[in-house]
Amino acid sequence: MTAEAVTNSSIRPACAVHLDLDGAEHIFRVHGWPYGADRDRLFESGLRSALDLFSELDIKATLFVIAEDLGDPSKLQLLREAVELGHEVASHTTTHRLLTHLRPSERREEIHDSRSRLMQTLGAAVEGFRAPAFDVDIDVLRDVSEAGYVWDSSLFPTSGTSHGLPPIEAAPHRLALDTPLVELPLPRYSPLPLPFHPSYSFVLGIWYFRWGLRRFQRTHAPMVLLFHLTEFSEPLRRADIPGLRARLYTLSHLSRSTKLALCRLTLDEVRPTYRIVTTSALWADWVT
Repeated sequence: MTAEAVTNSSIRPACAVHLDLDGAEHIFRVHGWPYGADRDRLFESGLRSALDLFSELDIKATLFVIAEDLGDPSKLQLLREAVELGHEVASHTTTHRLLTHLRPSERREEIHDSRSRLMQTLGAAVEGFRAPAFDVDIDVLRDVSEAGYVWDSSLFPTSGTSHGLPPIEAAPHRLALDTPLVELPLPRYSPLPLPFHPSYSFVLGIWYFRWGLRRFQRTHAPMVLLFHLTEFSEPLRRADIPGLRARLYTLSHLSRSTKLALCRLTLDEVRPTYRIVTTSALWADWVT
């Protein structure tokens, strides 16, 4: 099915649920904050809560795993449980560094090595990729294709170009980069100032998600609904938080029960107009 056929279909558009597995260690590292806790409770409590909620709602999500987390026994146990439950695995690089800031050899290691490590350790197919902080350019995407991924989901729809990239459509499409890589774009949010996925809407208010969703629904395009572990986790202890920004970035101003209620509400907003499917099914809809 072509992107045009998917967009114009009278069937409810598909929605794939994605979960980026940025734990406290990676969130703190990217911002330059010290992290002195003995374990990553944000990761552990967040993934545990997400798996429980997805099981209750019969959702098979795609988990974007940072490959270095495979070396942590507690994290590895949860990741293996997720695979056994039928969730799909995609790469979020090896160490969660900004890819356009790296030397070519480092960039390739982040992209190529993460895929091979995830497949070998988890025994799962790894067909998709998302760059940390959506930080991509043409060289990144070519490396993603060369590493054997069949789809990327790092880009938001744009009418113009940035980083030398071609315009990005609202529906899944093959990138005009002389590669077979398919882009599963994140939802268009313009003219809103920020994406409306839960990381932002849980801070700004659920009204922001509803507003962005209503605007995006007019495209009739399939949707990628992006969650992060912060939307499911226990709030970090005050002793582990270096300041207000860290408190907001980890959503530690909200209780886990409040977060889970908001996650349910978010999914309730999506379900009436979208079919929740696996990312593999969303990609297969496009290529068949």
